[in-house]
Amino acid sequence: MNWDERLNKVIDYIEVNLDGDIDLDQAAHLMYQPKESFLRTFSFIANMTVVEYIRKRRMTLAALELQNHAVKIIDLAMKYGYESPESFTRAFKAIHGVSPSTARKKGTKLSLFPRISCSITIKGEMKMNYQMEKDNNQTVNLSGFQWKVMKSPNLTPVDNCYYLASKWLKSNRTKLLDLGTGLGQNAIYFSKQGFQVSALDISEYGIEYLNNWAAKENLSIDTKVGDMLCLPYPDQSFDCVFANHVISHTDSQGIKKVISEIKRVLRPDGEVYLTFCSKESTDFKEKTFPMFDKDTLICQDELEKGIPHFYVDLADLEELLADFDVELIKHIEYYNSFQKKHRREKFYYINAKLRVME
Repeated sequence: MNWDERLNKVIDYIEVNLDGDIDLDQAAHLMYQPKESFLRTFSFIANMTVVEYIRKRRMTLAALELQNHAVKIIDLAMKYGYESPESFTRAFKAIHGVSPSTARKKGTKLSLFPRISCSITIKGEMKMNYQMEKDNNQTVNLSGFQWKVMKSPNLTPVDNCYYLASKWLKSNRTKLLDLGTGLGQNAIYFSKQGFQVSALDISEYGIEYLNNWAAKENLSIDTKVGDMLCLPYPDQSFDCVFANHVISHTDSQGIKKVISEIKRVLRPDGEVYLTFCSKESTDFKEKTFPMFDKDTLICQDELEKGIPHFYVDLADLEELLADFDVELIKHIEYYNSFQKKHRREKFYYINAKLRVME
C-alpha cells in the first residue's frame, strides 16, 4: 500500500469518528508507523498537526449542525469532545470568528474546512511532491439557488409533472407541497390542473417571483420562505410532496432530517416525488469539489457555490426510504456530446408511497 493510500485511510478513520473518540495510536497503526513518526509525517504533508485538523473538521460539522438543526450548544460540546459549552464556544470562535449562537442566524458566513485527501507524485529517483487537496475559505450558502442572476431561467414545468398530475388526480391526491419551488413553474402547473398547492423555498427572490406570477395567472398558491430541514406545516398536511432537485442540497445528517420532515407532513398513504444525485456522477467519483463528509460535496460552480450536494447509490436509497414503498425509480444520465471531456451527471428519480404503519 502506498503512502498516499495509507494516509487517506487515516483520514477516513478520522472522518467516521469525528463525533467520538479518535485514537491516534490506531491512526498511526493505519499509517504503519510509530505514533511519533506518524505525527511528524501528518504535519509535514498536511502543513498542520493532526490535532488541528481534527479540531477544524469538528468545528465545521458543528457549524453545519447549528445552521441546519435545532441542536443545543451543550449537546454539540459533548458530542465533539468538549468538557463545557464555554470551551466549545472558544474553539468555535477561534475557527469561525463568531459565536455558536450567531452561527445559527440565516446568512451567517462561516469558515468551513472540508476533509482533505492526499495524492503523491514521484519524479526522478528521489523527489516526492505531496499535494493535500483542501480549501480553507468555504462558506455556507443559505440563500438557495441564485435565481436573480440568471439571464433566462427555464420556466417550463419538468416532464414528470404531467405524468404525476394525472396519476395523483386519479387517486384524489390533490393537496400538494412543491418543496424547493424555485421560481415556481411546477407549482403554477399543478395549480392550473386543480391541485391545492403550497410552495416553499429558502430563496426570498424565488417566492416573490412566484407570488407575482400566480397573481397574474389569478391562481391561489400558499407560498412560504422556509428551510426544508424544518417544514412550517402541521403533521399530515399533504397528499403528495413534489421535490425536484431539492433535497440533495444538504449533508449526510441533513438528508435524514429532510426525509423525516417529509414523512411528518405527509398524510398516511401519501406519495412523494424525489430526486437524488447519483454516486456515479463524475463530480462524486472524482471528488471534483471539496468534501464535507463521505457522501457530500460542496459545489464550486458559480450559481451554486457553497451549496452542499448529497450523493446516493441504491443501497443508500433503500435505507433512506425504508418507510416508503417505491413505485418507480429511474437512474438517468445527462451529458453534452459536444464536450471534449464528458462530465457525467446522473440522478435518481423516485415516485414512492408512504407506508401505512399498523
